[in-house]
Amino acid sequence: MDRPDFASPEVRELRRRVALSCRILAQQGLADYLGHPSARIGNTSYVVVKPKFSTRIKGHGAMTAENMLIVDLDGHVYVGDDPPPSELSLHLEVYRARPDVGAIVHTHQLMATCFGVAGREILPILHLEATLVADGIAVYPSAKLITTPERGREMAQALGQHRLMHLQGHGIVTTGPRIEEATVAAIMLERLAQANYIAHALGTPRVIPPDELALLRADMQPPEGRWAYYSSLVEEPA
Repeated sequence: MDRPDFASPEVRELRRRVALSCRILAQQGLADYLGHPSARIGNTSYVVVKPKFSTRIKGHGAMTAENMLIVDLDGHVYVGDDPPPSELSLHLEVYRARPDVGAIVHTHQLMATCFGVAGREILPILHLEATLVADGIAVYPSAKLITTPERGREMAQALGQHRLMHLQGHGIVTTGPRIEEATVAAIMLERLAQANYIAHALGTPRVIPPDELALLRADMQPPEGRWAYYSSLVEEPA
């Protein structure tokens, strides 16, 4: 497939949205200087991704469109002066294995990560968030960093066709067709994990049954409204 025009308005806008995802994740307390979102450029083999944290590249809350890298699925950097994240293979191997995935978020958000560590299921107990976990969450049973293509392929195989994954002792991965869905999924997953923790402390949670989940899925609104809300909470950098 031909290389896209990296200077096109569409690619510039995608870099802006990935940077916005970084700032939203920071504002929600889901990412500090670690973790990274990415998005595929259309149906191509090129990806926009947050660069590696360094003395020059600060935390998620400071990210701008100009900071965002463009790499190919072999990890070659085409746009950007900074190195990619050390776990770039986490993104690239999922994109290779899953043509349906257009965006990925990896964080170390605490509550959802702890559920993975404990091997506890995050149950569908809240109406807005329930459908997110209705098909379960994949598990990668290792805390090792996804720093090689081999580990990336191993992780992608464990992900299978799931949308979400626990990296046990490490963090979580959310996927979606766009960066909006992957980002909102990370927020909703943490909220649902917190609700599970509270509900279990109070008693036995009522799990939303399949017939209600089907109705909720039919009534579910697209993510634009939630994305607009979370975007309104962060400032656009000058």
